[in-house]
Amino acid sequence: MIMSIESFIRPSFNYPFMWFIDASIHSLLLAVHNIDEVVIQPDDREMLKKLKDQRVIFVSNHPSTKEPPISYVIGNLMYSRFHYMASREVFDWGYGLVGKMIQSIGAYSVIAGTGDRESLKTTRKILAAPAGKLVLFPEGEPTGAENDNLLPFQPGVTQLGLWGFEDALKNDPNAEILILPAFIKYRFNGPIEKIREEVDRSIENMEKHIGITKHGKNIIDRLFAVGKFLIEKNEREFGITTKDDQSFDYRIGQIRHKILNYVADTVGLKKFNRDDDAINKLRYILSVFEMVTLGLPDPKNELPSLASAKWGRKYLQKAYDFISIKGSYLKEFPSAERIYEWIYRFESELFQSSKPRRAKAFVHFSEPVRLSEEYKNYKNSKNKKQIVEELTSKIRGKIQSILDEEVKRSEILFPLDKIF
Repeated sequence: MIMSIESFIRPSFNYPFMWFIDASIHSLLLAVHNIDEVVIQPDDREMLKKLKDQRVIFVSNHPSTKEPPISYVIGNLMYSRFHYMASREVFDWGYGLVGKMIQSIGAYSVIAGTGDRESLKTTRKILAAPAGKLVLFPEGEPTGAENDNLLPFQPGVTQLGLWGFEDALKNDPNAEILILPAFIKYRFNGPIEKIREEVDRSIENMEKHIGITKHGKNIIDRLFAVGKFLIEKNEREFGITTKDDQSFDYRIGQIRHKILNYVADTVGLKKFNRDDDAINKLRYILSVFEMVTLGLPDPKNELPSLASAKWGRKYLQKAYDFISIKGSYLKEFPSAERIYEWIYRFESELFQSSKPRRAKAFVHFSEPVRLSEEYKNYKNSKNKKQIVEELTSKIRGKIQSILDEEVKRSEILFPLDKIF
């Protein structure tokens, strides 16, 4: 599909506005996301400074909307200005005000699932430029909302880096592009006893709302009880029949696929793959709805109406809440952060809103991947797709390793003998 010029939002650096953001970024993180500190170790701060004159692709996990502003902090520590690839629909948020703001700090648009030539050309130009820097989130959409899990990475991110490196070589035979993997971990502030009290109060509010009691149950049982209520509510809504031996996770899986299939069938998506996994299903539906919202050409009459797309997008919020939730995630390590990830989901379902607790963002980095070394295999391979997939897996593995180490530093909120 050939993109029209109106569909693409170009990046620009509005320096007076960026100087304002430089001075206020920490206040904005606190006001918007309740993040009161971005914690980066001294050695990593020194490493970032040394990358100032390098071409860099910064990649990290993307469980929420907090990661882009945190990457802005990282750019400041690098004494650099990042460009950001962002979904085209984000530029229309807040009646276009959000778009104007992020465009002014170097963001540009991409429409997933299309041959977005303007976005591709811009990406390659940024990476080929001396000291060009770009932020990419390989998990893409949807945000997983699980800080201790990674969604499957999209290989297009790696492919963009290799194409950018090809272009850089044309003007500089000694060119290098570094892919800098990072993991962002959120940890709550305050005494553990206070957090326990807040958790109890949050769950109690939900219990009262749906008419169940907490008597004789531990925290995890109470959360599962709320989850079971929501599961049964959605099973009734979608006419899903269950058996006694079906697990909590299986029943949630049924709901997420039922929601996705229902939306796709209702709006008439002709290329929807009912056998795909839930993440890819949701990514596909969202990309189609974005194309419709932007009014892109539909020569084959394959896109739904605008009204259908708006309805479907709103309805998909349920799929966001259930897209990656698993009982084992909570049971195997009931930290405050994991418990609250469930609370946020359930509050969103029950009350249509949820307010995040105050937290710190801890950022850790892996050794950068040098594309000059990876490109040799790519250039000489007859199966370039396989090389891209292997490199994507390598980058994901680096972030997963940091994630695993960060989980070890987490603290279980309630003693295990009081949970099981």
